[in-house]
This record gives sequence, C-alpha cells and structure tokens, in this order.
Amino acid sequence: MNDLNFGYIALAIVGVLFLLLQVWWIGMTMKNVDQEEFVLKDGDTDEFRTKLEKLYRS
Repeated sequence: MNDLNFGYIALAIVGVLFLLLQVWWIGMTMKNVDQEEFVLKDGDTDEFRTKLEKLYRS
C-alpha cells in the first residue's frame, strides 16, 4: 500500500463508473432505437423528423 497512491484508486473508481455509465447509455439507446419504427415513405419527412426528435429527447 506504500507505493499505491490513493489518487490512483480514486481515478480507477471514476474510470469504472464512467465505463459502466457508458455501457448503460449505449444499451438504453439501442433499446430505444429497437422500439421505434423508421419507415420513410415519399413526402413523409415530418413524421420522420418528429420520431427522431422524440428519440433524441429520451
């Protein structure tokens, strides 16, 4: 424990928490994309835009 500085331990904890939050965020993004239907027909850009806005707000 003499050579191990507590700053390194705190940095490791923050790094692990950051990694876990990234995995959670990517998982939630993928889950939300799977629930949305993106079917774009001719002249249907307004509906597509509202769906994208809804996805980015969640």
